[in-house]
Amino acid sequence: MKKTFLFVFALGSILAQGQQLPLYANYFFAPQMTNPATSGADGFSELTTMHRQQWQGMEGAPETSALVFNGAMNKERIGYSVYAFTDKTDIVSRSGIYGNYAYHAQLSENSALSMGVGLGYVNNAFDMASVRVKNEGDPFLFPANQNGTLDMTLGVNLRVADFNLGLSVPQLLNPTITYSNNYDGPVAYHLIRHYVARTQYDINIQKDRMVLSPMVTVRAAAFVKPQVDAGLLFDMKEYGYLGAMYRSNYAATINAGVHLTPVLSLGYAHEFSTNTYASYLGMSNEFILSYKFGDNNRNERMEAEIKRLKDKQRQSSQETEKLLNERFEEFKEELGAAQVAELEKQKEAWKTEGLQLQEAGAQNGGLRGNQNSNQGGGNNDGFADGGSWDQGSSSMNNGGAINNEGAIKGYRNDEYANNVAPGSPGYYVTAGVYGEAVNAERMASSLSKKGITAKVFRDNRNNMYYVYLLKFRNYEGADRAKSSGLNGQYSGKLWIKVVE
Repeated sequence: MKKTFLFVFALGSILAQGQQLPLYANYFFAPQMTNPATSGADGFSELTTMHRQQWQGMEGAPETSALVFNGAMNKERIGYSVYAFTDKTDIVSRSGIYGNYAYHAQLSENSALSMGVGLGYVNNAFDMASVRVKNEGDPFLFPANQNGTLDMTLGVNLRVADFNLGLSVPQLLNPTITYSNNYDGPVAYHLIRHYVARTQYDINIQKDRMVLSPMVTVRAAAFVKPQVDAGLLFDMKEYGYLGAMYRSNYAATINAGVHLTPVLSLGYAHEFSTNTYASYLGMSNEFILSYKFGDNNRNERMEAEIKRLKDKQRQSSQETEKLLNERFEEFKEELGAAQVAELEKQKEAWKTEGLQLQEAGAQNGGLRGNQNSNQGGGNNDGFADGGSWDQGSSSMNNGGAINNEGAIKGYRNDEYANNVAPGSPGYYVTAGVYGEAVNAERMASSLSKKGITAKVFRDNRNNMYYVYLLKFRNYEGADRAKSSGLNGQYSGKLWIKVVE
């Protein structure tokens, strides 16, 4: 009887060594089962359940069930998951539960490095009541047939754009589960340390409406020949998915699923054995059901990114916040300059017809009007903030006007436009921005005739022309000048142009 018991135990051990980790055909939908670093990587919460019947029709064939909950928190920087499973092969059964934690470090705008750890408890049991023997009172049938141990899994995952590469070490501690010491030697079960490498590349088709994903997984462990999975998944996000996979020296799998709703999916996998014992092992079937608590569409990712940028902005200093705001305003003005290109062309046509906009009253019955523009805060006559010419008048109303004292005073000599190298690094107080050099020069000339020293420089990065009045070495000085309207000497709109 002793030999019979040890034989049954050895059979379970052999089966377990070849496939100690539960085997799934849809594991790529829940990679947290083997790699804790993937927990929360997609930024939404999801519940996934699987059930697999392997080698259908064979007595004592493996049967596996799994439940995975996956989520993210702290602006997607931290991920977590819980993985529970049961795996039964003849009289040998295993069950376990793991809690996983992951930290996602953003390396750049489209790349991240994730590190994860999983802690769990694994329980092994033998159904001695199913052992058929002549003497049911044999003492060898009554050992401690159930025992468990703590376990750990480590993992890392690198994402670069649509490419993922993950490495993990399940059953890291390589523990031994001892059931009894009542025999010539201990009756024990060894958890073998496994190594899993997985890579996947997502090819987006028709603006992310469909995704084609080639993937490769390699599993290795001591005393076991490595197994390679190579497959392809085609996901039509509005409808469902189709996939195929080949497992070296083991089986080929066909996957199919339907997206019942944007958050609920149902899938099925059918596996054909391809090894030496294929005719005896039969087919394997697996079902998967997943529910997303948050849809991971592009709009939500964009909202999360905007939220992340806002958080960074709030955490920055007041000076940095002002600088970001000024650059945003500058960008809007540059867009405005492009939008009024047609008005500039019209103004050039007026000039060729004799309507000179050099100075109010330069011609009898001078042009009266208010041709407003959003370009650089200036109107069509080149002055800031929608200023207008009045017939027979030598002064300008509102935008771009100076006070009655004339020239701008109260600043250092090297801060005035005449003493600045155009385009040199610094913080420029500007009165307008234009897409055409002639228009910028016209505004500078008009300001100079009114006692305001103004110069023009071209930014090679955007090919825009800036009319500047002062330049400062630091942002604070430029901000004070702009906010005070040059100490009350300029009533038009001003901006700060940063040249680095």
